[in-house]
Amino acid sequence: MKKIFYISILLCFGFKCADYNCDLKDGKYKVIYDDQFSNYPKFEFKIDGQYLTEINSDSNRKFKIESIKKSAFRLKSLENPSDSLTEFQKALTSNGQPYYEITNCNKDTIYFIMRVNLHIISHSGKFVRMK
Repeated sequence: MKKIFYISILLCFGFKCADYNCDLKDGKYKVIYDDQFSNYPKFEFKIDGQYLTEINSDSNRKFKIESIKKSAFRLKSLENPSDSLTEFQKALTSNGQPYYEITNCNKDTIYFIMRVNLHIISHSGKFVRMK
């Protein structure tokens, strides 16, 4: 009886501590949106360390990847903003910065949800690493 108890504790602890490595590794990725967001513009990007660069869009913008927690990150633009927002407007917009939440992964496919805040989802889909 004790043996079964210890085995069940080990199995539960093992599943609890199982760690999926869902990090974005260096390389090229394409974004595939879920069906309800299929009208969003398709794009690809390249990861190089802590930097993400769009590679097939009009602007080819470059971002720094800022980790928020283990399964979430935010993209910070490396370009200087050319807008004329007041300090008050900048403070308001910085309060609700969108972020990506990794929900699952399977080999070279990383499933994500882009959130505006904890309760509002902007879009979802998957990042597929290309060879």
